[in-house]
Amino acid sequence: MDLKNRRIKQMLKNFVMIFVPGLLIVAVLAGIFININIDNGKNIIKIRQLNNSEIVSFNVNSIFEDIKSDGNIILSSSEIKAYVANAAEVNNQNELKRIFSNMMTNKKIYDSIRFVGIDGYEKVRVNDADNGTTIAVTDSELEDKGNQTYFAEGMKLNPGEIYISPMDLSMTGDEIEMPIKPLMRLVLPVFNDQNERQGILVLNYLAKNMLDQIENYSKSNMDMKILLLNNEGYYLLSENSNKEFSFVYGDQQGGSFSQENPEIWQAILNNGSGYFDDGKDLYFYAPLYPLEGYRNLHWVLVGAAPLDVLGVFANEDNRMIVLIAALLVLVLAIISLVVSWLLLIRKEASSREKITDGIFKNSKEGIMIMDAEMRIVYINKAFSTITGYPEDEVMGQKPIDFKSSDKLREVYSNIWKTVNEEGNWQGEIVDVRKDGTTYPKYITISKIFDSKSDTLSNYLEVFEDLTNTRITEEAINKIKHYDEVTGLPTQALFELKTREFIKQYDNMAIIILQVTNFNALYDNLGKKSGTILINEASRRIQTFLRDEDLLGLLHKDQFIIARINSNDKLEMGHLMNKMMTYLKEPVVIENEKVYLNVSIGIAVFQEDSADLEKLIEYGNIAKNYALQTGDNTYVFYEKEIRVNYLNNLKLETELRSALEKNELSLAYQPQVQVETRAIIASEALLRWNNENLGPVSPGQFIPVAERTDLIIPIGNWVLEEAIKQNKKWYDITNKKIVVAVNLSPIQFKRSDLPQIIKELLEKYQMPAELLEIEITEGILVENMEGTSLQLEKIKALGVKVAIDDFGTGYSSLKYLQNFNFDKLKIDREFIKDYPQHDTGSIAKTILNLAAQMDINVIAEGVETQEQFLFLKENHCQQIQGYYFHKPLSAKDFEMLLTEKITDRVD
Repeated sequence: MDLKNRRIKQMLKNFVMIFVPGLLIVAVLAGIFININIDNGKNIIKIRQLNNSEIVSFNVNSIFEDIKSDGNIILSSSEIKAYVANAAEVNNQNELKRIFSNMMTNKKIYDSIRFVGIDGYEKVRVNDADNGTTIAVTDSELEDKGNQTYFAEGMKLNPGEIYISPMDLSMTGDEIEMPIKPLMRLVLPVFNDQNERQGILVLNYLAKNMLDQIENYSKSNMDMKILLLNNEGYYLLSENSNKEFSFVYGDQQGGSFSQENPEIWQAILNNGSGYFDDGKDLYFYAPLYPLEGYRNLHWVLVGAAPLDVLGVFANEDNRMIVLIAALLVLVLAIISLVVSWLLLIRKEASSREKITDGIFKNSKEGIMIMDAEMRIVYINKAFSTITGYPEDEVMGQKPIDFKSSDKLREVYSNIWKTVNEEGNWQGEIVDVRKDGTTYPKYITISKIFDSKSDTLSNYLEVFEDLTNTRITEEAINKIKHYDEVTGLPTQALFELKTREFIKQYDNMAIIILQVTNFNALYDNLGKKSGTILINEASRRIQTFLRDEDLLGLLHKDQFIIARINSNDKLEMGHLMNKMMTYLKEPVVIENEKVYLNVSIGIAVFQEDSADLEKLIEYGNIAKNYALQTGDNTYVFYEKEIRVNYLNNLKLETELRSALEKNELSLAYQPQVQVETRAIIASEALLRWNNENLGPVSPGQFIPVAERTDLIIPIGNWVLEEAIKQNKKWYDITNKKIVVAVNLSPIQFKRSDLPQIIKELLEKYQMPAELLEIEITEGILVENMEGTSLQLEKIKALGVKVAIDDFGTGYSSLKYLQNFNFDKLKIDREFIKDYPQHDTGSIAKTILNLAAQMDINVIAEGVETQEQFLFLKENHCQQIQGYYFHKPLSAKDFEMLLTEKITDRVD
């Protein structure tokens, strides 16, 4: 009986252990699935609400886009332009009334359309007659609207801007018109052809049209109600029409959403858009704007969906989950009974010895059992596989007996000493197999005590062969720390080794070297050639390194060098020059010569920083600064370089958006005929006024633009702006004033430049002889043949060409003979110090040379009378400088041309 009771008790215990956790799991999973189903239901509702909001927003935007379009149609009509030009003409007024009436008759969405003058009085108004017709209001019935908010706001508008008034109700005197008529006013400014403000155009929109659309859409979603609120929380559209427009009534009799639902309204104020779950309904709220991008007016669109349909027993899916859970519990109970019985049978049928023996035999770890005297009494198959010792050679032996080396015997002696003192030991050692090969292993040795007598009975050693683990770790380590293309250390390994160098050496330099044209070569030549190039660069760099130096790869095109025992900048400078010379020698790939460009930055240990990360950062900054100043150079890091680099980076960032932000402008410096002192031309000078940096000197931002190719769009803008402005002056004054435009070398090299000039001249109908292109001598040197062809195409258009800053570069008769220049410009360097510190000999030589070659000459930078007289005596034809005029804005230059600014007469 006792045995039977114990078996029943054990079976019940097994049943509880299996069934109760299973029951909890089923209950938890059922709860999870029900919650997921509820959450999914809520998410579906949210998606529908969001879609509804987007549809309503799109419809509202469409309505107001149409209204805005109607207003623009009227503004662009000849009728309103004629009326604005001559309001006294009765026919003009009648025509304006006619177009207002036609618009209202066709659209049927306007209560009235009116034109209000700048004095606030209505000039023309057409009303809706409520029977499909319109009525033009007589002059005596026109009203003063100067005190209306929409008039004040409309008078602030610039061309193209609009104002939309909040939604309110139509009033007759001080009384609300019945039935109620929701209205909104769309206001557009009216200007004449001289861009003078004439008043405002007001379209009274019948907002019931919009509210009806929203309400009809709400009715199509039977389980969801849609509300429309103003920005103060009052109803504009509600299920209860008595609540609508309560803010218009003096006693606010209908209440407001914000009063009825303060928590939801606070969420709307805090978040703008989102969801609110009050346990009863799921609310979605979002701002609703009349037009995309118009933020002066908005409403709040609120959608509410009931949540009772998602209840546990109200929802069909949740009911199904509960039913499945109940079935699972029943099945679990049956399975638990069966398993409990099987466990009992297995426990009674199995012996601890068989289980233990099975575990030992099938274990992948080597297992060795020793008696109390440490003699081996059992080994498993894995023991022999790992060590190479068969069972008959080790049985009865002590483990230390087949350890051949004294060092290994000493290790094992210490291990066994710890085991005997502390009861166990575990750790990693290197052991020797029977064949003499070594292998790493992780071992655990423990004492085993007899369960009855509590005396030491055995020792158990379990060990794992770590050979494969180490091979895998080494492979991962190689992938992690060495570049697969060059075999060089990656940044992680480079930093690890360099930190060790820092502990050993006092002097060291970190060198960052980038092959700056690698990406372009890689893209053009392909991956295979790119691999050859980077390996060749690595080989060439290593020829200059000592054994103790370290070379690594930061990126695919960027090397890093730790130069050990070196802080002599002169010595490193010589080394960099040699290295760059070798790197610039051609690399032959598939019978083609390829040239590498490099930029190098150097940071010195201790002098610049003792922190490796900082040294790498400073080396990169110096390298980037070298790249900014031009390829194939090296730069040592200095604090000033960091400041300049960051300033240039900030300048480049701001310059990239200068055109979009309309921050660029042109100033025009007059060019004067020496003999008559008449203005015959101007030079267009680029100016940049940035909102963050303020006015920026061209000497600062032009080099940045040229380095980043921003000079192309900027240069094209300058060319177009100068041509457009000069054509305007020509039309106003009928004077043939030439405008001179400087071309960047990068801009000049573009093959489509002549075509661009031709298209701009045709676009603005400006005579080609009124445009002069200025180029520098450096352009002539780089590619004489290409330059000559480009100049011929430009001159063929009739455009004049001048050589700028003559005398500062490669001044040569060869260039003057080969190129047919219209003008030669003497740089201000040869004028500015005359007569105090300069005799003017160079300027005089240039003038004589030009006279012999029959080339006109202009001198820039003329600031004093002495300089002017000197140039006049030496037959300089034209003058440019502060002596006559500083650079002027387009407006001031126009006034100068129309003789509203007095010319210099002294």
